[in-house]
Amino acid sequence: MREECFRDHRGKGFSLVELLIVLAVIAALIAVVTPIGMNAMRKSAAVAVARDLKTLSQAFANKIYLDGELPQTINELGRNVDPSLFGAAWKIGEDGEYNYFVFTNREADFETVSGVLVDSRQGIPFGVDDYAFLDNGLGKESMNSRTLYYKLLGAETVAPLTPFGSTFAEISIGFVNLIKGFFEKNGRYPRDWKDKATGVDYRFEDLSLNASFWASSFEGIVYKPAGRLLRIMPDEDHNFHFNFLDSSERSVLTNDLNWDLIYNIGDTSADIGYWYLNSIQGRKVDITTLQIVKK
Repeated sequence: MREECFRDHRGKGFSLVELLIVLAVIAALIAVVTPIGMNAMRKSAAVAVARDLKTLSQAFANKIYLDGELPQTINELGRNVDPSLFGAAWKIGEDGEYNYFVFTNREADFETVSGVLVDSRQGIPFGVDDYAFLDNGLGKESMNSRTLYYKLLGAETVAPLTPFGSTFAEISIGFVNLIKGFFEKNGRYPRDWKDKATGVDYRFEDLSLNASFWASSFEGIVYKPAGRLLRIMPDEDHNFHFNFLDSSERSVLTNDLNWDLIYNIGDTSADIGYWYLNSIQGRKVDITTLQIVKK
């Protein structure tokens, strides 16, 4: 009887191999389901941010153009606006129209937000010092390179990302023309260093540009004028994909390398008017093949 009892007991339960198989199946399911769930959550958060920005901007427009008055506090744009997450600001443009934007510091994937709200932006709006911020909401001091905002000029028009425009072509050409104009006017190129003692960044100061504004990235690109050169590099969320002029092989530049693509505006030690990788003594880049790719 004792042997029979032990035999019955040993016949029940799972073997180690069976347990390992079950655990492997569970792990495989988690590996498949987790990314799907994360993507769904990310998209849901982005849609919510885009919807809130659109709603607040419409409420701002209604206050101005329907009610004929400016809102004074963020709470006037909606009953349930969380003042710890949202802010809004306005100014009167040169044409007499109201320029205004609404913004949030909620964490959301910008690529997804901009896919839902096409004209949304990330970073600090150009000329932010000229704006008056609504009371009881986020203020200017809370804005940073990851701030999401929706900016309007007048009732309908969306502002460009920068004074030069929004695309890589527009911004890079704007910088090049500004640097060339500085040389034609002063007989020298802008300085290419930052004074550590005073904190003055002459790379931007000589061009009458706001260094803190240009510290942000624009569509994944950080722009850094440097005397007779223009440097660009990907931000931490993007990579550069491109070809060299002497090769059809695709190359990748990441933020981790801390390298630049460099446009030679006036350095006679190398061919002027070409893009190079890391140094103008390096290989020439076919800039027409440049793609900004989300990591």
